[in-house]
Amino acid sequence: MELSKELLIDLYTTMVRIRRCDEKVIECLFAGKLITFYHSCQGQEAPGTALGRSLRKDDYLYYNHRGHGLPKVLPKGMSPKTFIAEHYGRATGAAKGYAGFHNCDIEIGIPGMGGMVGGEATLAAGTALACKLRGKGQVTANMFGDGATGRGPFHEAMLMSATWKLPLIWCVENNRYQQWTCISLTHPKEDLADFAHGYGIPSAVVDGQDVIACYEALQPAIERARAGKGPTLLEFKTYRFRPHVEGFPDFSVQCEGGCRPEFEVEEWKKRDPIKLMEATLLEKGVLTEADIERIHREATEEMEEADRFSADSPWPDPKGLDQALYAD
Repeated sequence: MELSKELLIDLYTTMVRIRRCDEKVIECLFAGKLITFYHSCQGQEAPGTALGRSLRKDDYLYYNHRGHGLPKVLPKGMSPKTFIAEHYGRATGAAKGYAGFHNCDIEIGIPGMGGMVGGEATLAAGTALACKLRGKGQVTANMFGDGATGRGPFHEAMLMSATWKLPLIWCVENNRYQQWTCISLTHPKEDLADFAHGYGIPSAVVDGQDVIACYEALQPAIERARAGKGPTLLEFKTYRFRPHVEGFPDFSVQCEGGCRPEFEVEEWKKRDPIKLMEATLLEKGVLTEADIERIHREATEEMEEADRFSADSPWPDPKGLDQALYAD
């Protein structure tokens, strides 16, 4: 698949924007500006970028807690201002300041996330059923972590999607760690894509650090879903560069000393998805060093403005709390 120059630049720029936004949120967290905790997504920008840039505006996207959806919702069209303001608890946030964690915007196909690991699976299956009944060619995508594959809702929803041939793309980001437990301690096989075989669903294992590979793998899965041929399971092999949650040690229950070994993290950083894409674009002559510097500078300035916007935004009116709990 030959990707256009414009698309290649867009994929790269989107990953840079995600990384800068993630860094800004962490900075704000430790400055005491946020009212919530944060799970960094650094290192895992590629799969969500490829997915968000592959979906139509009227398609639906469910995400998990990694980055609080940042590497998925920003590529789907959510503004960094809205994302950061949500974490500030301000009225201009995605949930108008009441959620603090769940970034949603139904106008661009982002219903939000579930309240527990794997909780989005059944929601995604239900939404995909609605897409099928509407008959407008819409699809639903659910991007979740490796830990979700060990929970019942994932398998219930997989069975439903396979039996009813729902227009659903299952995307598992396998970063090897379920919070602080390595996948090797809980799963008997290395490839989570193998789960699809029991449900008669096609699957593939994808290099989750290569945004081009991610994008190319998603296209046939989305086309298959739109054509009414049912779901696909894609496993993106990836890795998070920072601890499970900011402010905690980088725990790992099976490693000596109780934390992930630094050499493992450093080895994966050699395959930073942004650096890999930079090298590709420089080699192809798509970007110059000056272009890369400009993209990073503009992304930094964008996040600084998003921070200022969030800090200056009003707090939600307590009298409107019922609007965050009930729908007319």
